[in-house]
Amino acid sequence: MTADVLQIEALQKRIGDVLVLSDISTSLKEGHVTAFIGPNGAGKSTLFQAIGGELHPDAGRIIYKGRDITGWAPWRLARIGIGRLDQSVGVYANLTARQNVVAALLRPADRGLLRSLLHGGRPLRETMTSAENLLNRVGLEGLRNAPAGELSWGNQKLLAFARLLAGNFRFVLLDEPAAGVSPAMADRLRGLIRELSAAGVTTALIEHDLAFVRDLADDVVLLQEGRVVTQGSAASVLNQPATLELCLGL
Repeated sequence: MTADVLQIEALQKRIGDVLVLSDISTSLKEGHVTAFIGPNGAGKSTLFQAIGGELHPDAGRIIYKGRDITGWAPWRLARIGIGRLDQSVGVYANLTARQNVVAALLRPADRGLLRSLLHGGRPLRETMTSAENLLNRVGLEGLRNAPAGELSWGNQKLLAFARLLAGNFRFVLLDEPAAGVSPAMADRLRGLIRELSAAGVTTALIEHDLAFVRDLADDVVLLQEGRVVTQGSAASVLNQPATLELCLGL
């Protein structure tokens, strides 16, 4: 039986007069892809911000591998293996694709190398090789010397994914990975997420494209107005009339 790697217990968050998250409770299984779906304003992004340390919940707990990580800063979460990929890809536009991945590979102790990189210097050969391997993995080997700001939106997403892979995270949060990309690019991203899952990485994603979710997710959590409407296997949740009504207006 697959173990739960992250538990969310009675999470609540109020922003102004609005209760954005209301008694959210769910769990994510190790190595599974869990999709959080629901209409705009359902609380999906706020939930991810709470898990990722950008917002402190007003009540409830977030437990990762038996450790209470509620309210931890993103840098602390990264140190225990939790990473995040936002909708805004966050690449360094003025650096090449390879330099972007090198920067993601460098650790705090390597800040001198990072400063050198930003000013045109050359990083260690081993780090450069690792960066090129990651670019090959996501399919950007032919664009390693292209400035990131000149890449297409889809290729910037692939570059951001390569930067995420550089962190060797065991739990990742993906916010709308398929948004704004072509079907072919969505297929490539779906394949990369499957690779993570096959390697035992736990993935939580927000996604409006239900076809993308249906083809990828193991489990689905449906949110509405900050509450869990239903949750379970992808097949069971996606085939419920409530899901189609809330997400597609059918």
